[in-house]
Amino acid sequence: MSSTETLEIKNYIGLTGDKPIRFIASDVDGTLVNDAKSIPDDAIEAIRAARESGIRVAIASGRAWNEMNDVIEKLPCLRYFMCTNGAYVMDKDENRTLFHVTFDKEQALYLLRKLLTYGVYVEAYVKDKIYGMYPPSRCITPERLCACADERNDGDTETHLPGETHDHYALAEGDEAATINMSECEVEQSNFFFRPNIRPFILATRTMVPDLLAHMESLDEGPEKMQIFYGDEPMRQRILQDLRDEYQGMSHDGTGRERFYDVLLSSEGNLEFVLPHTTKGTAVEALANHWGFSPDEVMTLGDSENDLSMLRFAGAGVAMGNGKPNIKAAARYVTTDNNHQGVAKAIYSAIAYNNQLLKKQ
Repeated sequence: MSSTETLEIKNYIGLTGDKPIRFIASDVDGTLVNDAKSIPDDAIEAIRAARESGIRVAIASGRAWNEMNDVIEKLPCLRYFMCTNGAYVMDKDENRTLFHVTFDKEQALYLLRKLLTYGVYVEAYVKDKIYGMYPPSRCITPERLCACADERNDGDTETHLPGETHDHYALAEGDEAATINMSECEVEQSNFFFRPNIRPFILATRTMVPDLLAHMESLDEGPEKMQIFYGDEPMRQRILQDLRDEYQGMSHDGTGRERFYDVLLSSEGNLEFVLPHTTKGTAVEALANHWGFSPDEVMTLGDSENDLSMLRFAGAGVAMGNGKPNIKAAARYVTTDNNHQGVAKAIYSAIAYNNQLLKKQ
């Protein structure tokens, strides 16, 4: 349950130092967004107050650009969005891509082929699209699998080519159209792989393809990120063990080839496969350098492994109270959790701290 404490401009988290906070970068899920998947009013008001005080505020998220609509709707004042863990940076006001880096296509296809062998849901982030695919093996029987195909083709005289997308997947759960257009097998798969709190969001923002490998082969470049939803803990452990065996826990595989991806564990039943040298931290650093801010003038807010790089970069790295112990250990400060005004308290702390420094001048 979210907290309703009345907040004020106060140094809740005990910020110290001799340089003001000029730039705040916040993660979204598990940080800015609460467990009900909404942005609390107190966080919105705190961000507005920060901007009015002269602090720049930006988003740094593992989400793709097309998943930012809820943030933009609630916070239209925000301009800069570091998406896909820093691999895709957008200037919303000018509708301009500031930075974009992708996997080498052949390396991405190699990893994709491996991930598809596990019978998990797999997806690839390509600019403003997320292409996903359920594993056929999750249809319990061959008869169910055939029924899935029959339901898909029933009344459709067109031939679906490999890589062709089906827009009917991009519907929120609970929408009658989604129930009508999703086969029984698809509903079952979404229930298995996606946790209830994120399922509507996932179904509303993904474009499912019948053959993800064929679709990615048809594109000109590789994705910025790949991700799986594994469904159960034994499968997660198996995949992580396989990857450790392949690279022997090091940055190179057994043949001396440099590992071309990092694996990040998130809190929503998923594993992210990202570029090793492109992170939220590198994106935050690039924006800070562009504006002439030192790390000591930067505050970052996060709760998960993909936030570690920016928590370590910033002089005021702030871990959420709902973050795991290793996240809190990497941060200089800790605020309350995402259901109890953690973001708002951190931002008001920055404003109060800046005001205190001004009084000393």
